[in-house]
Amino acid sequence: MRLILSVLAFLVLVGCTSASGPKFSEHNAGLKPEPGKALIYDYRVGTQVKGSGGTTPFVAGGQLIGELHTGGYLTHQMEPGTHQFHTDGMYVDREFLLEVVEGETYYFKVFQEGRYLLTYYTVLVPEQKALSELQDMRY
Repeated sequence: MRLILSVLAFLVLVGCTSASGPKFSEHNAGLKPEPGKALIYDYRVGTQVKGSGGTTPFVAGGQLIGELHTGGYLTHQMEPGTHQFHTDGMYVDREFLLEVVEGETYYFKVFQEGRYLLTYYTVLVPEQKALSELQDMRY
């Protein structure tokens, strides 16, 4: 019984890891939008400790972009046009609608609020604020 409990505790802890890829500051020097597209950064901050929660699916333009960890970020290129950006989980998701312009770079912060009814928000963040928040985040 003790062995089973130890294995279960290990699996729970392994499932609560934070993003482990390269740091933003190491990985994104000189990253630019591809011709005819815009560059999008999506990053997740939270009130919980890094690695204390699962991942949050992130959707842009109707496509699953990836899973955001607390303290993690994703990058992707998008065609110009009007697109919705939001999380996609078993909680309340607040969408953000944006007219994406070719050659531009956008930063979306994902955060959660609420104690009993968790709500995830996706907001557009000015570049300087986003860059300061992203510096120690991992891909």
